Amino acid sequence: MSNENLINNEILGGLEELGLSKYEASAYLGLLGKGMISATELAFCSDLPRTKIYFILKKLEKKKLVFINNQKPLTFRALSPKESFNKLLEKYEKKVKDLTDIINSLQRINDEGLEKKGLEERRYLILNQVYTDKKITDLIKSSRETINISLNSWGNILLKSVKDEILRAVIRGVKVKILFDHISNADSIILPNAVDKKRAKISSNMFIFDNDIVILINNDGTKSAYFDSHEIFKTVLSTHFDEVWNLENSNRINIKNTKFESINISR
Repeated sequence: MSNENLINNEILGGLEELGLSKYEASAYLGLLGKGMISATELAFCSDLPRTKIYFILKKLEKKKLVFINNQKPLTFRALSPKESFNKLLEKYEKKVKDLTDIINSLQRINDEGLEKKGLEERRYLILNQVYTDKKITDLIKSSRETINISLNSWGNILLKSVKDEILRAVIRGVKVKILFDHISNADSIILPNAVDKKRAKISSNMFIFDNDIVILINNDGTKSAYFDSHEIFKTVLSTHFDEVWNLENSNRINIKNTKFESINISR
């Protein structure tokens, strides 16, 4: 199908959405740019049935889209699209405005009700295990600056599945920090020396990407919560990670060996 046919099909579809029948839309489009022409000429160039062409043009005249010269032989001309559809556009614009006002009123009722109860509506995504693994891998691939990770003993399993992507991220220049739980078997995971590693008391598995997106995973890895930059929880979790990481920060680990410094976050 040529580009011209595709454009014409889009225009015909738009005319039908504006209330024209399929035949009326084809007839009106066929008249545009041709000046005064006969019904026979229009039927030929628009591939419309000759037996219905006069009936179609009469309907278009009633809709103020076509001018009919009643002198014999009858000829027809399309009226200016801007003038013809102006009132219709105004009608649609009024409908859109009215609907927008209704939606805003509904939102205001909802917000005021929640505010009275001291609540604020927020949204976050719950991911299943399969999608969690895929999402973490995708976010590691797209990270540009930092990846901060905290892992309990179960989290080692997840880390093993994405360690190759973490290596690629490090090669790209992404700074990676990992907090391992005290009882996790971190020594069993071979990671690049460029990855900063520490130990702390960790209760949840968490990945923070570019300080913008957080994935918080439950203890058995069956579900996770996805928080984007608009969620207050994202800021809280990111800040908490930084606070834990910076405790006793002067005793930085020697990344050439597999021993990790210990951090006690109990206060």
